[in-house]
Order: sequence, then structure tokens, then C-alpha cells
Amino acid sequence: MLKNKNGLIVYFLLSCGSSVIDIIIGYVLFNILNVNYLVACNIGIIAGLIFHYITSIKAVFKKENNIKNFSIYIITFFIGLILANITMWISFDKYNLGFLISKIFSMGIPFFVMYYLRKILYKKFS
Repeated sequence: MLKNKNGLIVYFLLSCGSSVIDIIIGYVLFNILNVNYLVACNIGIIAGLIFHYITSIKAVFKKENNIKNFSIYIITFFIGLILANITMWISFDKYNLGFLISKIFSMGIPFFVMYYLRKILYKKFS
């Protein structure tokens, strides 16, 4: 049980680092370069993805960096991206929450969904 909690904690810390990269890039693109908010968010998410995959594949899931594991990561990434975009759209467009508040809010649901989904898929297919 403690091993699982440690994995979640490390995953959380790496996700925080990924989120910082994501938010900074999204914020700069949206507020300084006037890029559409969804485009800015997606570019930030992709930058965060690269950091997160490189750091979490071995540190959290204890897997080798290979095409099968990368494919699982990418598939779950797209599921998380869809969830993040839906949450961003609802909170920013429908509820008029600020960009940063909406951005932070849109990270919560995908965080847990992707962690547990990746954990299940890595165990089943790796």
C-alpha cells in the first residue's frame, strides 16, 4: 500500500513540474502573444507531456522507454487532453472563470484519470 502511495506522490510531484511548464507556456502564449486560449493550453500541455513522460516512465511506472510504453502514454494523454479541454471550455467559456483558474481546474480530473489508467494499462500490457 505504501509503495502505491509513494508512486502517486512522485507522480504528483512530476505532474506539478509538468503543470508549471504547461501554465507558463499557456499563459505567455495567451496573455502576451494573444494566441487563442485553447491553442495556448494545448501547446502548454504538449510541452508538459514531454517533460512528464521522460521523468515518470521510470520513476513512477518502472518501465523502459520503448514504443509500447510510449504508445500507452500517448493514448492516455489524449484521453486526458480531451478531459482537460472539456473542463477548460466549461470553466472558461460557460462559467467565465479566469484563464489561470480555469487552467488549474482543468488539471484535476485528468491527473487522477491518467495516473490510474496508466497504472492499469502498464500492468496489463507491459
